[in-house]
Amino acid sequence: MNVLVTGAAGGIGGGVASALAAAGHRVVGVDVDRPGLDALPDAVETHALDLRDGEAVTERLGGRPFDRVVSCVGAYEIAAVEETTVDSFRRQIDTNLTAVHGVVRATLPALRERGGRIVVVGSMLGGVSLPYHGAYSAAKAGLRGYVDALRREVESRGVTVALVEPGPVRTGLNERAAEEARERAERHPDGPYADAYRSFAGYAPAATSVDAVVDRVVVAATTDRPRTRYRVSRRARWLPRVTAVLPDRLADRLVRAGLPGRILARLIDR
Repeated sequence: MNVLVTGAAGGIGGGVASALAAAGHRVVGVDVDRPGLDALPDAVETHALDLRDGEAVTERLGGRPFDRVVSCVGAYEIAAVEETTVDSFRRQIDTNLTAVHGVVRATLPALRERGGRIVVVGSMLGGVSLPYHGAYSAAKAGLRGYVDALRREVESRGVTVALVEPGPVRTGLNERAAEEARERAERHPDGPYADAYRSFAGYAPAATSVDAVVDRVVVAATTDRPRTRYRVSRRARWLPRVTAVLPDRLADRLVRAGLPGRILARLIDR
């Protein structure tokens, strides 16, 4: 089976590419991070490519005979909506959403001919928006809507689509975002959100393991009858359901209680 894995230099993408290659599939790994790609097994064909560049994506990937496309791209910053610059907002939307569309658009003709499959790694935040994650939550909510629309368009044409939504995963993203938030608090110690940023110092919430997410993505890519949605971790399963049935103000209180240092966070992130 010919498989394209995007975001292949990251923790989840690298794990998926390695696992599929070890199982005997022909894997192409794509990421903007060349050193990260170089760490993949030799069996993985790699290409350094900015997936936000639609023309470059079409030129490099269009027409290749992929049976599976697995999207694992993602990045985020911790910042209040008020302090998220337009450039930062656009960068997060492009990385988490536009980059997925460019790959889907380039590979769908071959997938349709081959009865292929698209697996997209989203986030629990696509269903539950968190404070100080506004741009990322917007991107992942948009990704959820995009995947639902895509599935309803292409499954009648022979292409199956699955969305994997993990809770927090210790891939290094949380830690890097926390360090950026700490630096922001130091630059603006008297700003309205400085205390919130400081609360994210050392942010590394209790999380599902990378291996658990990788295993679920591999199942979604290889099983004969994939589910349309896979929620990975207890938090990813219960929090969207609970907030969906609560009144908005009560749901807001529950979500805020899960911020670092608050009561819910102390219970679930111990």
